[in-house]
Formats: sequence, C-alpha cells, structure tokens
Amino acid sequence: MWTERDNGNDAIACNGPGTANPVVLMDDRILAAASSSMAASTPQVSNLNVNKSSRVHIGPKFVSVTQNVQNAEMIKELSLPKYLWDVVKNSSRTERLSCAAALMVLITCITLIIYFTVQTTKSADLFVDKPPHEWRITREMWLAQPYNNSLIVDSFNPLMLVVVQHTVSSPCSKFVICAAQLRNMQHYFIGTYNYDIPYNFLIGNDGRVYEGRGWNIEGAHTFGYNRCSVGIGFIGDYREEMPNHSRVTEAQMNRTLMLLAEGVQSGYLRDDFLVVGAKDLRDTASPGSILYNAIRKLPNYDRKNRFSNLTCEQMRDAFGNSSLIN
Repeated sequence: MWTERDNGNDAIACNGPGTANPVVLMDDRILAAASSSMAASTPQVSNLNVNKSSRVHIGPKFVSVTQNVQNAEMIKELSLPKYLWDVVKNSSRTERLSCAAALMVLITCITLIIYFTVQTTKSADLFVDKPPHEWRITREMWLAQPYNNSLIVDSFNPLMLVVVQHTVSSPCSKFVICAAQLRNMQHYFIGTYNYDIPYNFLIGNDGRVYEGRGWNIEGAHTFGYNRCSVGIGFIGDYREEMPNHSRVTEAQMNRTLMLLAEGVQSGYLRDDFLVVGAKDLRDTASPGSILYNAIRKLPNYDRKNRFSNLTCEQMRDAFGNSSLIN
C-alpha cells in the first residue's frame, strides 16, 4: 500500500514470501512514458519499393504489397528484338510451336511464288516464235474455220480501192498470239453476226500479214464499199487519245506494201489503186489517228477523197476507164 511519501518513487521492488523473482510495480506515468519510448523507437515507413516479391516482412507482421506495372511505358523502352524475345520467352510451348509452323508455311509459300515466277520468266525468254512463213500467214496456218464467202463480182475486178481500218483489239507481237486472236475474232463474228472475219487481210503487230477472207472475196468491213474494195485491218487500237494505243511500225508498213504489190501482180488490184482510211468514206474514227497519219504518207493515198458518197457502180462508171493517178 502506498502512502503520500511514496508518490515520488517511480517503482517499488519487493519480494513476497515464497517469491523467486522480484516484482516491479509501476504507476500510470511510468507506463505512459514506456509506451512513448517504444513508439519513438519504431521506424516510420512512408514509401516502400519492392521488387520481385508480393509479401514483405515488416516487424512482426507480413504485409501484402500490390505492384502496379505500366506495360505501355515498358514496351516503349524496349527495342524490337528485345520485345520479340520477351514475347517468345513469356509464351507457352504450344504458342511457340504454332507460330513456328505458321512461319514455315509463310516461308514455303513465298519460296514457291518466287520459284514459279522465275521459271515462268525463263520459259518466256526461251520461247521462240516460229511462224510457218516469214511474213505471209494463210488461213490454214492460223487454223481458221472453213466458211463459204461470196466472190467479188467480175465487173469490179481488178479493184481500184483499198480501205484501211483497225480492229480496236489487243495488240499481238508473236505469231501464236496473233493466230489465237484471229481465231477468237472469227468465232465472235460467226457466232454473233453469222459471217466470217470481216477483213480481207490483217496486219499483226509482229509485222506479218494474216489472210482473212483473202483476195477476190467480198468483205464486211465498210458498209457500201465491201463489193468493190479490199479491206485491210491493222490489229490493235490506233487512237492516240487512248491510254494503251498501238504504234505503227516500219515492219507493218513494209509488209502492207508487199501485200499490195502482190495484189497488183496477181491481177486483183489495179496498178493505180488508191488507199483510204475508213473515216474517209464513213462516219467513224477508224483507223485511228496514228494509223491514219501513217497511210496518208503512202504514195497511193487518195488525197482528193474522190470515192466518198459513191456506190460501187458509180465508182466503176466514173473511174473504170480513167486513170486514178493523183
């Protein structure tokens, strides 16, 4: 029991009867001081950085730590090889095998495409165009269908007029391509209009002459003049205003002159025959500005346009017994 004089004492140690250890008695002031001392000695943690751990031992407790990672910022800081390696490293074995299989398929496809492209190019380079004749290709040579065409009336022979047109089709620079194009053209006209290929002769972009209906056969190229003229069609589109127009070559013009000379020698053309473009006789753009300018340079071009608006009979009566020399 404490008395008034005992208030100055902080603690009293006493040993009771039978007590092995001393007993320390403390009042409220001593307990408060002790608590303050313990609180002061405990470290205060405001910020804690933790790497590679989700639980931290602080004092007598385990503290759970939530770690927030800014993925976007981390990706930006990585280079592409490191990023790809990180993706591969963090993927499963199944995902890696799937990606490897897809990559192998892609490489195989690209290799096959390159291989066949190279082989096709080599085949095209090795291809040799071997026509059955140097420049004069008959109907039998380009495998034309047989067709019964009308002959030119004897009263108009030999012919005084050659009409030049263009086919307004794709150009052809090799015999096999030109021959195939003529077969397609003939098939179209027979199936659509029930008549043979309309031109008497065609000039390929390869510089060869292809027989259409041939000499002494009435054509179907220029309405009103088919019975008394020879129609020559240049394969291609010779309108200069068109983006993919054809060009007239020297070989084409030389072979055309050779064909006309053949006609004169065989008696199918008058030696003073005249050449015109289809636009000189009818309201049409044929044979195109490029080809039209080329035939205007020929010595036999009709600069007087004397056959316009005439029938075959009128042409025969007007010029049958007179010279057509310009």
